[in-house]
Amino acid sequence: MVKNGKISIVQLSLIVMTAIGLKNHVTILPHLLPAAKRDAWISVLLSFGIILIWCLLLFYIHKATGHTNIFGWVEKNIGKVPGRTLSITMSLFFASLAAVSLKEMVVWTKVSYLPVTPPIFEIILFTGLCFFLASTNIQTIAIVNTFVLSAVILFGFFVAITNIQFKNYSLLQPILEHGWSPVFAGIIYPLSGLIELIVFLCLQQKVHGKIKFKVFVINTIILTWLILGPLIGSITEFGPIEASRQKYPAFEQWGLVTLGRFIEHLDFLSIYQWLTGAFIRVSFFLFLSHEVLSLKNKRNKTKLLIVYSIILIVSNSFSFSDVILYYIIKTFIMPITFWFFLAVSILLSIFVFFSNRRKRRSSSDVQKNEKATIQTE
Repeated sequence: MVKNGKISIVQLSLIVMTAIGLKNHVTILPHLLPAAKRDAWISVLLSFGIILIWCLLLFYIHKATGHTNIFGWVEKNIGKVPGRTLSITMSLFFASLAAVSLKEMVVWTKVSYLPVTPPIFEIILFTGLCFFLASTNIQTIAIVNTFVLSAVILFGFFVAITNIQFKNYSLLQPILEHGWSPVFAGIIYPLSGLIELIVFLCLQQKVHGKIKFKVFVINTIILTWLILGPLIGSITEFGPIEASRQKYPAFEQWGLVTLGRFIEHLDFLSIYQWLTGAFIRVSFFLFLSHEVLSLKNKRNKTKLLIVYSIILIVSNSFSFSDVILYYIIKTFIMPITFWFFLAVSILLSIFVFFSNRRKRRSSSDVQKNEKATIQTE
């Protein structure tokens, strides 16, 4: 790792695997399965194809803007007002995603293993830890993520391999039993997770080395597999109907894990997976919330993080039914996430197009003036 505040493409990909992977691996399933049921995996594959096409747009934007801060580039080439408006909007949206992830973690904790503990203690403690990590730098986040992710991956393979004995892949058939309607009804949920790859543009100034198109493709494949793995596992282990009724299908798979006749109840390992994933995701989005604003003064960054952390604590302190939270995420948060990031990427591509066109026009004018000067001489 170099000492200029930058990380490698591999390190950023690992952060993405944890931060976005938590949503793809855990949060999406309880919304995708009721919508598409047995054919949910087809929705994921269609989403994969759509995001691959969208990645061409990301690569086009990155190739034109290079390793500069994307919002600073907009300010310089398009205008200060569009640049600041876009960066502030993205900052607020990243903070909102952090708040939603924190709320999901608190609700799951209360339902799963701490039903009596007052949630406010969990919220303050967890937000404080995320604040300290987010207030460091991207290198520190990358180092911490590398340590925690290794165990998360190990436990993931462990539960997948151990539960092979319970999987019945015939439950994936018949394909398209109810036509394409369920597939299209469920496609928005994996799209809302995969489209968070836009964070590559938000951190391109923090990466050393070229971000080639294959980087976007590989990350899309990994994030898609993080949806397909537990999704197919849930359907083949519990059946499409039972899996669609479960609130946390990925967590329920841990309930089947046994080692021989005498070792069982290993679902406590999933607590580590969820908590570390939420820790990195909330910290990462808090970091992005001030990074996109290009704040030079460290004190201003700290003040902004304190404000966002207080907002996270206050917004999560309000107690309401987990059914309401489920409805809000399904109906509003996930669709809005997809359409918002899609609109931002299209807007950035329009900015790049007009900027390139302006540069070509100015360069052609210079060439014409040079030719005219030569002819007069």
